[in-house]
Amino acid sequence: MKPLELSPEDFRALAADVLALSVEYLSTLDARPVFPRTSGVETERLFAQGAPEHGMGNRAFDALPEVFAHSRVQNGRFFGYVQGSGDPVAALGDLVASVLNQNITAWRSSPAGVTIERTVVRWLAEAVGCHGFSGTLTGGGSAANLMGLAMARESRTPTNDRGIHSAGAGVIYASEQVHMAMPKAVALLGIGRENLHYVPCDDSYRMFRQHWSGLYAGMRHKDEGQWPWSLRPAR
Repeated sequence: MKPLELSPEDFRALAADVLALSVEYLSTLDARPVFPRTSGVETERLFAQGAPEHGMGNRAFDALPEVFAHSRVQNGRFFGYVQGSGDPVAALGDLVASVLNQNITAWRSSPAGVTIERTVVRWLAEAVGCHGFSGTLTGGGSAANLMGLAMARESRTPTNDRGIHSAGAGVIYASEQVHMAMPKAVALLGIGRENLHYVPCDDSYRMFRQHWSGLYAGMRHKDEGQWPWSLRPAR
C-alpha cells in the first residue's frame, strides 16, 4: 500500500479511537476547568518536537489525549472572545465536510454544498427581515467584516479595476466598541486607519445618535472630499 493511503479498515479503527476520545471529552466537559493545568514549558515539551523524517502512520494520533488535556475548554463557564460553545452535531458536520472536501466556489464544483449554502443564507436573511437577499458564509466575523467593507467601498467608489488610488478618499464610521477586525480590514483594503472614525457610545454601548446622524449623512466629511462608505455597529 502507498504510504499516504489509508485502508477502509484502518480509517474505521482510527475514527473509532477519535470518536471514543471525543465522547469521553464531551461527557466530562462541564466538570473540566476552563483553562487547562499546563504551562508554556509543558506544551513545548509535548508538542514542539522536530519534524519526523518518516511518516508516523497511525502513531500520529498517539498525542491526541494530550491535545485534549492541554486545550482550553469551551463549556458554560467560558466567556472569552467571540466564540460560542461547540455543538457536538456540528462537530460531526465538520467531519463530513472534511471527508467530502468540496470546493464551494460554484454550483458545478459542489452541487449539494452550494445549494445548502444558498439555502442557509436565505434562512438567515429571512430571519432578520431581509427577504430576497443573498450572500455567502464565511469562516468568521473578521472575514465577514472584510467582505462587507469591500462591497461597501465598491458600491460607493468602484476601485476593483482602476485601484483605490484613483477613487478618492472614503470614510468609515464605526462604534467605538467595534471589533478589532475593523481597523485591520480598512488597512487591508487600502482605506487607511486614519479614515476610520469612531462614534462614541452610551453606557448601554449604543452609538449616540447626535454624533453619527449628521456624519453618516456625509455633511462633514463630504465637504472635505471624503465620501461615507459604511456605518459599522459593534460586533
